[in-house]
Amino acid sequence: SQITANIAATVSKGGYWQDTDQPAPQGKVIFLSAEDDPADTIKPRLIAAGADLKQCHVLQAIHYQDEEGENKSRTFDLRQDINRLETAIKKMTDVKLIIIDPISAYLGKTDSHNNADMRGLLTPLAAMAATYDIAIVLLTHLNKSIGQDAIGRVIGSVGLIAAARAGYIVSKDPESPETRYFIPIKNNIGNDKD
Repeated sequence: SQITANIAATVSKGGYWQDTDQPAPQGKVIFLSAEDDPADTIKPRLIAAGADLKQCHVLQAIHYQDEEGENKSRTFDLRQDINRLETAIKKMTDVKLIIIDPISAYLGKTDSHNNADMRGLLTPLAAMAATYDIAIVLLTHLNKSIGQDAIGRVIGSVGLIAAARAGYIVSKDPESPETRYFIPIKNNIGNDKD
């Protein structure tokens, strides 16, 4: 999540990607974050990363009225709320990045272990990203299996990593607990070393 704060900060101010002379497209960032509180975790991370906070927005819940007219709220669900996300993009204008952390919290009734279900969920999301020229970063966790390749350790269906244009893992150095490695495991859009 700290890495996504850095990515968001770079996009929010149109900064330069680390170790390159290429600037990020500047624009707004939308967070869907089920594990981190906006006030005590996301905002301090963004401040530490030097983000333009006016460009960063957290979507926390869907507000609606039930059959009796009572105001209710519920967790965002990518399957049934993609149109609401698109409405938010149109209202905000100039959205360049959406961060969903973790993707598993926003699947609704989608079976995360079913390839067809995951692709059915991600296809409209990818189409929306292409329509509005938005990058989408999905976070997930690794399973505890030993002996699998890195792609096989991504939690859920292979459909998640298969749908991604690029995939990375963050791993601790077992001999240096404070050291982390950011390792490419898949890249369909550029050099694997980037």
